[in-house]
Amino acid sequence: MPKKNETKTLFTEKWFDVIEIDGKVGIHNKHMSVAVLPFTNDENGMVKEIGILHEPNPFREGGFCDTLITGTVEYEDDSLLLTAIRELEEEGGIAVPPTENARWIFLGTIYPYKDGDRMVPVFAVDVTGLEVKEPQGDGTEKEAMAKFSFEEVGRGIASDEALVLSSFLRLFNYMYAKSMNYV
Repeated sequence: MPKKNETKTLFTEKWFDVIEIDGKVGIHNKHMSVAVLPFTNDENGMVKEIGILHEPNPFREGGFCDTLITGTVEYEDDSLLLTAIRELEEEGGIAVPPTENARWIFLGTIYPYKDGDRMVPVFAVDVTGLEVKEPQGDGTEKEAMAKFSFEEVGRGIASDEALVLSSFLRLFNYMYAKSMNYV
């Protein structure tokens, strides 16, 4: 009889392993990524638009998905926030200096799917009034084909991407708590 929680590796590669635990197959990620939800506010301080990245994804119908800016933590990143700052500029074309910490909100971590151990730290950033330049990307074909844009909140939350929806709900919860003076 197999031991409880016995792990068997079915497939391995640079970024992840496919594993089996107690007869259930899942993904074990080897690298941590962060996600960034850029947003703008209207004149009343309400979220007006959210930043969406239209990027290639061969596993989705049409070969693209609309998701958040995401990026892998690299060796030279001193913190998860510095990874988020770098990715926002690379993929969104928006520079927010580390000295402007008040613009950033840590929304916590999200597990984007149930059959894996991928945990994604998520940051929201208020980019109201900041210049949006052409994203430079990281030199990969995937990022060269990606397109960043701001979408009205209603369009943004119509996404079928769990990371977009859960991040926006956490941002909404934070903004509500702030308006009620809970934070």
